[in-house]
Amino acid sequence: MPEDCHQFSSPSLPFCTASCNTNTLVAIGDEDGSITLLESAKDGKPPFTQAHISFRTHSNAVMDLAFSSDDLLLSTASGDQTAHVIDMQTQRTKYVMAGHMSSVKQVCFQPNNDNVIATSSRDGTVQLWDLRCKGSEGAIQDLRIPLEPGLSSRGISDQHKVTYATVYNTIAGAHTDRQPLGTSQNAANTTRDVSLKGENPARRGDVSITALSFLPAGRSHLLLTASEASTCVKLWDIRSRPSRRGPAVAVSTTKQPDSHSRHRHFGINSIALSGDGARLYALSRDSTVYAYSTNHLILGTAPEFSATSSRHRYGSESKEGLGPLYGFRHPKFHATSFYVKMSLRKPVGDKPEMLAVGSSDGCPVLFPTDETFLKLARSDPRDDDEDATPASTPPTHRPAPEDPQAASPPPA
Repeated sequence: MPEDCHQFSSPSLPFCTASCNTNTLVAIGDEDGSITLLESAKDGKPPFTQAHISFRTHSNAVMDLAFSSDDLLLSTASGDQTAHVIDMQTQRTKYVMAGHMSSVKQVCFQPNNDNVIATSSRDGTVQLWDLRCKGSEGAIQDLRIPLEPGLSSRGISDQHKVTYATVYNTIAGAHTDRQPLGTSQNAANTTRDVSLKGENPARRGDVSITALSFLPAGRSHLLLTASEASTCVKLWDIRSRPSRRGPAVAVSTTKQPDSHSRHRHFGINSIALSGDGARLYALSRDSTVYAYSTNHLILGTAPEFSATSSRHRYGSESKEGLGPLYGFRHPKFHATSFYVKMSLRKPVGDKPEMLAVGSSDGCPVLFPTDETFLKLARSDPRDDDEDATPASTPPTHRPAPEDPQAASPPPA
């Protein structure tokens, strides 16, 4: 419908979106570093076709957005290597998180604690910030863009003081391959890294962290991360500090899908947790959304899942979790770019939970997460091709690795 479409007046491409938790506003970040708020309610004022408010807070593209639980703060991740925390009542930057050495890809608040923020970057690190910690004072310049007709489109420059937040924990090289030098896998990574034109030589060995998410309240000391390198999801205990004796070690790492181990690896674009926290969904570059059981992220005893247990030590050995239970596919769903993302709609009233997935073809696809809709489907013989990646079965049956099956939603 025309009234459901917003046409941006500037040529800047929208890169990311985030919905408010307490109202119907939606924030959109673009490649110019600006943020636009739209009213998504059907009879809202102003209508969706018009911007509610717009302001510029970064000098480079806004890669990710996240609202605090009360929507009073908006955290942003940007290609200018910083993340900001914006006071939404004034649309001014309140905190600057400047610690990464490359583009900041993701940002998220810890559940039930809007003072703790996690950021991930193309430099391969995950950084944890606590806004309650004392930081340094500095100045920053924001650009406010008036929306009223007749006013200057150049905006109003607004310089004010901000707090530069302090990192209290860093996970360096979270998904970097730890294999010894000289292995075939390391050689392949080196070839890929050298081919990245314009990349800072100091950053060529880094593996970009493309997705991160805290587990729900009660387990929010656990952080999930995924990368461009493989379809492995890692689980970290943020209460632990890295050991000086060696690199950080995750609490656990999920297995690769069987077909990825046989053929080649695909990275993960984004991850999302179901409303009840029982399922983890990972959007892979093989054009599949894989579903994991949260309780299967660690095999055997898992004291880290208890909020009252002793913290995991990074120097200890990483445990192994299970691979995906099943996967979602559709003929019109193609994730050929890391800009293809996914979002989960929580159940409201008579509306069930749904996964909304973008596509490189410009055709969004909706998947129902209710597992009663899943049906068994034998994998296609073409899955033996190099680029084929069959999903596993629904949780009612786990086949042997030699007998992969796929689950797909019913036809519309």
